[in-house]
This record gives sequence, structure tokens and C-alpha cells, in this order.
Amino acid sequence: MYLIGVDVGTSSVKVLIIDELGNVAARSSVEYPIKSPSETYAEQDPEEWWEATNLSIRGALKASGINPADISAVGFSGQMHGTVLIGRDEKPLRDAIIWLDKRSVKECEDFYRILGRDRVLDITGSPVMPGFMGPTLLWIKKNEPSVFDRIFKALLPKDYVKFKLTGSINTDFSDASATLLFDVGRGVWSDYIISHLSLPPDIFPEVLGSADVAGSVTESSSRVTGLKAGTLVVAGGGDSQVGAFGCGVIENGVVSANIGTGGQVFTTIDEFKYDLRRRVHTFRHVVPGKWCLQGAILSAGLSLRWFRDNFAQVEKITGSLCHIDPYDLLSKEAELAEPGCDGLIFLPYLLGERSPHMDPYARGGFFGLTFGHRRSHFIRAIMEGVIFALRDSLEVFRDLGVKVEKVIARGGGSRSDLWLQMQADIFNSMVFKAGIEEDAAFGAALLAGVGAGVYKDFKEACEKTVKFTKFKQPDETRAKIYEGIYRGIYRNLYYLLRHYWAPKNTS
Repeated sequence: MYLIGVDVGTSSVKVLIIDELGNVAARSSVEYPIKSPSETYAEQDPEEWWEATNLSIRGALKASGINPADISAVGFSGQMHGTVLIGRDEKPLRDAIIWLDKRSVKECEDFYRILGRDRVLDITGSPVMPGFMGPTLLWIKKNEPSVFDRIFKALLPKDYVKFKLTGSINTDFSDASATLLFDVGRGVWSDYIISHLSLPPDIFPEVLGSADVAGSVTESSSRVTGLKAGTLVVAGGGDSQVGAFGCGVIENGVVSANIGTGGQVFTTIDEFKYDLRRRVHTFRHVVPGKWCLQGAILSAGLSLRWFRDNFAQVEKITGSLCHIDPYDLLSKEAELAEPGCDGLIFLPYLLGERSPHMDPYARGGFFGLTFGHRRSHFIRAIMEGVIFALRDSLEVFRDLGVKVEKVIARGGGSRSDLWLQMQADIFNSMVFKAGIEEDAAFGAALLAGVGAGVYKDFKEACEKTVKFTKFKQPDETRAKIYEGIYRGIYRNLYYLLRHYWAPKNTS
């Protein structure tokens, strides 16, 4: 008996096949590009997600040698907030506008002007930011009316791929709660928001629980994926919540810190509450009857990728020739620099920033540069800056009464021992590494297991499958150094510099 988890991410589709004890039978991944037709735009072709999913599922099935008839169910995870618009012919009307997109800054202002800042927060539990479905739909309505008028359904990324697999159109509570169009406390699409924004209510799909059966594999999708027709498919969820489930973050006091393209700090709460200062988001968890607090930064692993692509060509070539991950080479070089980088500090606001600043105009930079700094200092400063940015959200959680008992490191950044130790030192907390790096695909497979009755509930799914491979204790000396940098310098830099980034009134 096996389960498949599909994670429709920002840079690739990842597929895992696991058994009921969580052992990985096979994994497969296929990448796709991000299109940027204008400086602030970020789009992807939904058909490329679907093609990549087909290839990934077929690749995983081939690698495992498993009979497709032995797959009990398929679960989904996906990049959040993005917008896929399909017409009545059930084909995309345009490329998807994804979470990295910044074109709807003006529409965010319209959101607050039309609805009221406090009312929006009361309903959605989140501040309004570009890239979310709500402001994106306002932008489409204003700038592409011929597209807007032909919308049959507005889908989130994983729900489009799931529709292609099953022929069924639906979403789930966790992903819907991150659209800014959903009543997160009540668990329904918000009539108030949708009507006041003059959006057609019938374009929003049915909402299911994340482990509810959403459909089954069709005959046509069976031919392209290799899955058996009729295989159960569950609704799935947003990648942040599904990934947290995949590493056991379903109870109070446990926090996950994810370093992927972006970064998230996530914790589970038992009731709907939100930050009155609009620094973090409140969403629905994939676990029934639970919510979550999430702080998000836009350029986590992306910051190190920016450095790799622009200043580490030798490492890229060496890695390709010697089958070594160039990030491992960069991490080794960063170890040559002392903690604190002799005063060099990096702000990772390459795409603006979400938590805690919610400022699409924020800009990144290096500060404290001297003649004595070397390349190793720059690499380490980037890594430290990403963790300082994640700590900003951890401090908000503490302000909101969350007791941080342990931190679970997730995502590609957890591969690096240096980045793991930095988290322990900068958070001043024990940090555990999740046993499965592809936690969102793993969590999606567990959702499939709950939906198919392999596990009686979410707790049993975690108890049977979730493992941790290592942990890091904070070093007292390094933690003291980082505490001084964080409280004395880092957390003040944004507020000292933000007026330089703010748009100037030229009228």
C-alpha cells in the first residue's frame, strides 16, 4: 500500500511515493521557469505545471517499480496565493500570476479603501499584499477586462493541476484562506469582500477539507501520468500548511522554520486570532479545527541563489562537473568567516518584504562593509541575514503569546549544517531537522493517507511517519553575539532606511 504526494512549487513539481510508515519508495522532480514580462511581474504557464507533474509522477513510478494499482491515493500541496483563471472551455485564459508578483500594489490600496483596514483584518486575519488572489483579481478587472469578463473559475495553482488530474474543480480551506477573499474564522468565501469588490461570486470553487476526497484519476490523465484510473485524489492544501503537517507541526508550542525560495515561520493555534499590527498572517491549517500563524519572507534561499547565479560561476561549473551541489561549496566558504561577519550585515529584501514589514518597496543591501571583508563574509552575511529576517517573525509570535518549545527546520536550507546551526544560535533554541527534505510533498502524501483511511487521523499519520535526523543546540557564545547584532543593529536598519524606498509623490 503506497501513497503519492505532489507538491506544485514555485520552481518545480516534486513527487514522493511513500509507504504507510513514511519510508520513501521514490522521488522525482521537474523544474519550470518563472516568466517576468515586466520588472514587477511574476507569471507561470499552468500547462507547464501539468506537464511537469505528468513527468514527475511517471518518473517516480518508474523509479519505484510499484504497480500503480498499489497506490491508495494521491495528495496535493502547492505554492499559495497565485491566480489561475480558466474559461468555460476549462483552459487557462492567460498565464498564472503567482505570489512573487508585485503589479497589484495600487489594488492593495484599493482593497483597504473600499473595505476598510480593520474589517479586512477581522475577516481575513491577514494584511493585504500584492501577489495574493484578491488584489490580483482587481488588477485583472481593471487592466485586462476582456480576460476578466471570460472567467469561469479562479483557481489556486495546485487546484488547477488537481483539476487536470481529476476533472473536478475545488479547493481547500487552507489555500482558500490565503486569498484575501475568504472568511478565515468562519471557513467560507466572504460575501462581504466579494460583493464590495464587485467580483462574481460564482467564479470561486467549492471548498473542501484538505484530506477530503476531491475526485479520482480520470482515464485521460491515467494515460499521461501512469496512475491507475479511479485512484482517489484528496483536496490537499497550501504548501506552508502541508509542509508543516509533513514535519509534525500540528500542536501548540512547535514552530517550523522553512528556507525555500521564500521563507516561512509557522506555528499552530487552536482558535482564530490575528496580529492587530498586521505583521504576520493567520490562515486555516490543513488540520481540521486548527489555524496557524505564519510569518513569510520573500527572499530566503532566493538570496543565496542570487549570489550563486551572479558571483559563483566557478562553483556552478565545479558542481556540474564533479556532481557537487554548489550551495555546499558556498556553505563551506562561509564557514571561513566568523559569526557576525566582522560587522557585515545583509538585509534580504530583494523582492520587497512581507513579515513583519509588509512593504513591497523595501530593498535589500549589505551594511557595515570595510576594506577587510572578503567573499566568505558576504556569503555568511547572506545566510545570517535570512535567519535574522525569520527571527523577526518568531519575535512577533512571542508577542502574541506563543511559547516556542522547539523549532523544526524545513526546506532546502536545512541541508546546510551551517544554516541549521545558525538557526539554533540566532533563535537561541534547539533546532531539529525534519527527516524528509521534501516536506510539502511528504505532507501531501500523508493527507492522501488520511483521506484513504490509511491513518485514522492527522495525529496518527504524524506519529507513524514523521522522523527527525539531527538537531542543533544553541552555542552560548555565538547566541550572545547574534543577540547583540539582532537587537542592536539588524532590527533597526529597516526603520532607519525605509523612507529612502518609499515611493515619492511626484504630482
